Amino acid sequence: MRTLPFLWRYGRRYTGWILLALVSVATYALATGGVVALVEPLFGEVLMTDERPGAAALVDVEPPPPAAPASAARQPATWLDELKEKLNLRAALQGGYASLKRRLGINADNVVYLVPLLMVVVLLVRSLASFLSGYSFQHIGLGMTTDMRNDLFRRIVDQSSHFHEAHTSGELVSRVVTDVTVMQNASTSRLLDLFQQTPTLLVLLVVLLNINFELALVCLVVAPVFVYPIARFGKGMWRTSHRSQERMADLTQLLSEATRGHRVVKAFGMEDFEHTRFAAATGRHLRVKLRAQILTHVSGPVVEALAAIGAAVFLVYAGKAVRSGQLTASVLVQFMTALMMLYEPVRKLNKVNLILQEARAAAQRVAGILAVPNRVRDRAGATEAGGFRESIRFEGVTFGYGAEAVLREVELEIRRGEVVAVVGPSGAGKSTLINLLPRFYDPDAGRITIDGVDIRDLTLESLRGLIGIVTQETVLFDETVRNNIAYGRSDLPLAAVREAAAAAYADEFILDLPAGYDTRIGESGMRLSGGQRQRLAIARALLKNAPILILDEATSHLDSESEALVQKALYNLMRARTSLVIAHRLSTVKSADRIIVMEAGRITQIGTHAELLAEGGTYKRLHDLQFRA
Repeated sequence: MRTLPFLWRYGRRYTGWILLALVSVATYALATGGVVALVEPLFGEVLMTDERPGAAALVDVEPPPPAAPASAARQPATWLDELKEKLNLRAALQGGYASLKRRLGINADNVVYLVPLLMVVVLLVRSLASFLSGYSFQHIGLGMTTDMRNDLFRRIVDQSSHFHEAHTSGELVSRVVTDVTVMQNASTSRLLDLFQQTPTLLVLLVVLLNINFELALVCLVVAPVFVYPIARFGKGMWRTSHRSQERMADLTQLLSEATRGHRVVKAFGMEDFEHTRFAAATGRHLRVKLRAQILTHVSGPVVEALAAIGAAVFLVYAGKAVRSGQLTASVLVQFMTALMMLYEPVRKLNKVNLILQEARAAAQRVAGILAVPNRVRDRAGATEAGGFRESIRFEGVTFGYGAEAVLREVELEIRRGEVVAVVGPSGAGKSTLINLLPRFYDPDAGRITIDGVDIRDLTLESLRGLIGIVTQETVLFDETVRNNIAYGRSDLPLAAVREAAAAAYADEFILDLPAGYDTRIGESGMRLSGGQRQRLAIARALLKNAPILILDEATSHLDSESEALVQKALYNLMRARTSLVIAHRLSTVKSADRIIVMEAGRITQIGTHAELLAEGGTYKRLHDLQFRA
């Protein structure tokens, strides 16, 4: 995937800050060049007044060159001469410096004060530009990654059940937390270096070429020796970072499973097994991270060693030039100052390359999640549901999780106000059937209608607003009791929350909690019993007051006393609602208006409890198995 277009989707929201950052880094680069340009006047006119006035310098005024011999004038210009002429800014800089001297009144008497003062002004401008560019890139980077993290969370939450079956929770947490953090670190610091040091590097190269063209060419000839290892290290870092982030996703998944399933771990005495699994995963992650550290820490010394070799070549050439009189001491100091200032951009850009390769791998992983299409979404032109008045119909519904169908041509009508129970052996398709109604999945064939309207022609928000759900696995949040019942509706008065809790037979035990309705119940409500958690879920459904109710094994795994209270709460919940109930225990569905029996994805029997017993078949067989036991 293309990383830069993906990042620009977020960067364009900060166009103003980007413009400020670009102006700042350009100012920083030019000010850096200005510092180097002032080195020669500082030495030549202030500190070393005995130097020859005609010495070659970046901003010095040269004497007229001697007339060239006639034979030389006839010689054609070489490509090197043409390149030198194109890159030569000396005349402009000489004129600019001379004009500046006239405007500021710099002469032999005050040059010792004004040139250092000019150097201070340029350094202050450089510092201000550094601050503005640094803050701008921090603002851009933090803003982009915050927006990206929010979009990533929104996409994950909005995705269909297909998506969540294909990705582990550890993988998704790693994307939102680890990968975005890697990108944040890169965008707030290394992106600054990339945009600040690149123009600085170019400005310093131009300055070097104009101080002494031949000497600068010597430096440029050895430059590819630096570039090749930097590129190689960057490629290795990209591969290593990709593996490192995958190993971190594995760690997150193992940690999530061990903490959520801690009771099972203890019940089976598998603490040592889990320790071993986690240690093996951390070992794999460690090996990948150490490889990344090798690449990081080897790259610096390699670049420094190459810099030492380049410096040696430069000193040999420069020494000969000084001894032959081609360079003055002040010009050599100026050139070496520019060369030393050039090292900082090269060093930082080397680190930028490594970190940005790591961020590139993270960006590709994040973009991969954001690019996954949502298989269940609003159709174009979807309308709001206008309530529920008549019936729900399943018309020839077929559905499968893969190649094999789980539901096969299901035909079913549920009339308003009915309580319809769905029973059958495990794997018959009961849960799949009810998961299609709120569009957790869409059928592969056929359709589901509410009052004659295909539910795919309704907006998801309005469709799901018609449906309340209480499941076997009660989902509660590490929040207060009140916020769990109200769930996202903080404007509801406590009286309404208490009314729903009372109807769910939960008000009494809630008031016995340390802080009553303001008591935090822990992750997944672990500080409450199973029956208490289920009653809170029922209270939440009561408060939603949806006309259609789905109960999926809502009384399973409860003791007799808790089940009795939950059944009373469910009776209040189901009153005046259209209810679709799944239950394995047939004792809980005897009073249903109709019972649907499913086998192998098909409806094989429909009737009341008495009718199905009289008919025989699968229902009677299940009934006899349970009640004989």
